[in-house]
Amino acid sequence: GIVSLPFHFVMALTAVVFAYHDGFYYIQDKLIHDGKWATAFSRGSGPSSAPPRDPVDMLPPAELLASAQALSPTFEPTSLQYLNVTGSRATVRVWGHDATAHSPRFMGGFVAVDPYSGKVMNADFLPGHQSAPNAVVGSFFALHFGTYGGTPVQWIYFILGVAGAWLFYGGNLLWVETRRIKAAREGEAAGIPPEQRRDVRGMAAATVGVCLGAVCGISLTIVAAKWLHGRVGDLDAWHQILYYAVFFGAIAWAFRVGAARSAVHLLWLAAALTFAIPATSLLAWLLPSLGMWAHGSAATLGVDATALAGGLGFAWMARATRQRVLNGPADSVWSARCNKSV
Repeated sequence: GIVSLPFHFVMALTAVVFAYHDGFYYIQDKLIHDGKWATAFSRGSGPSSAPPRDPVDMLPPAELLASAQALSPTFEPTSLQYLNVTGSRATVRVWGHDATAHSPRFMGGFVAVDPYSGKVMNADFLPGHQSAPNAVVGSFFALHFGTYGGTPVQWIYFILGVAGAWLFYGGNLLWVETRRIKAAREGEAAGIPPEQRRDVRGMAAATVGVCLGAVCGISLTIVAAKWLHGRVGDLDAWHQILYYAVFFGAIAWAFRVGAARSAVHLLWLAAALTFAIPATSLLAWLLPSLGMWAHGSAATLGVDATALAGGLGFAWMARATRQRVLNGPADSVWSARCNKSV
């Protein structure tokens, strides 16, 4: 708790900046720049009547990468994003990371290159080459996503994130349990059978529904990324639909059947959906005709291994929670004998 709490304060502060910075810019545009923010930073769009360009004339990817790395030898490219390749402002964004500088986005940073000439068009988002304003805004993204310091920082973020999630979930459960103990003492002194208040039952149900609903939703979207890729028109929309359907469904179920029973149900659901991540990868290997993406890289196998460990952890938690539900104190919101919907 001592370590994770400051970390999550950083998460909360930086989330406000990266989630709402467009809104801040909009307000600044209206109040300070008189609606001319976009034109003030425009680099021009080139002649609109220029004839279409032939993608056959584009430089090979190796030369584009060389143009980007000439600016920063420590920059490690990870992907190429081609934009408007037949237009007058054809651009390739060379995305990548640089362990010696912070990256302005979760995907890293990028340098914009002309795919036909290899000329660098924009390096404002290249790690280590950002202007002061971009560096300030980018630092909030970097602090939130851990896109600085290389692999050691990413592992530290992972450990602190998992510890913080457990602190939040376990801390709420303990808070609810202390209310039971307090109510039991007050009821015993007054000769009244203890009964959990409605607000305490609501807190318990919300804790279970929100926390486990988020886990279930994330696992499902990872699985859906493989099953739906190339089969639906708007994959991002499907990710949102699936996630929020499971998330709000879990919350509704927790309030419907109570915290105790729903915790067992949702933990088993989380285990099943998390197990489905490596199971889908295995199925993609065994049945290539399904057309699902499967890769043997260490990073991909690491995701599957982590999901396998997570599924085992959720299954263990489900079994332990079930024992608590069946055998816990009758006046506890975590007991089936006293469990009520909210």
